Amino acid sequence: GYVTSVVGKSGKYSDDLYVDCTGFKSVLLEQEMGSKFLSYKPWLSNDSALATHIPYVDKETEIRNETNCTAIENGWVWNIPLWNEIGTGYVYSSDFVDDETAEKEFRKHLARDPRFEKRAKEAEVRKINIRHGIRENGWVKNVVGIGLSYAFVEPLESTSLVSTHLLIQKLVELLDREHFHINGFDIDGWNYSSQAEMDS
Repeated sequence: GYVTSVVGKSGKYSDDLYVDCTGFKSVLLEQEMGSKFLSYKPWLSNDSALATHIPYVDKETEIRNETNCTAIENGWVWNIPLWNEIGTGYVYSSDFVDDETAEKEFRKHLARDPRFEKRAKEAEVRKINIRHGIRENGWVKNVVGIGLSYAFVEPLESTSLVSTHLLIQKLVELLDREHFHINGFDIDGWNYSSQAEMDS
């Protein structure tokens, strides 16, 4: 029941411990080790997002040094100025608005500035299905889930950035403290404390 090797594009990798960093797919932790997904859906209803990149026309006047989050009709829009383009998206709940209406709301919001009207119409929007929740166990046998492969709360506060950093730090400290000799008690403690952290 342990992972003995992983086959990738560059060959076969064998090790004692595997850290699953495969994002929402959770290839090792959920798919291979069977750590089931526990949804936060009853508490968090934002389960959908539309995302796009808007190219700069006049970078000097359009780039900003902050991320903005703006509430609109059925959710909120993020606006992240990247070096080469603007990353933006609309987070909403499919319980309250359909995708087509949400896209109209999003494009209308993007076009509120006349400089962006044409780009808002031409923007290629992709749909993202959000799964809020946590895997039942973040560490199963010799697989540890870190980041999105383990849990995701809500994008507004970038909780996954903080939790990813925290879990990496906890893993390194545990391995160092136990001199890489991990037992079932250590794994149970990891699972308990990690879940408590995410739930809080």
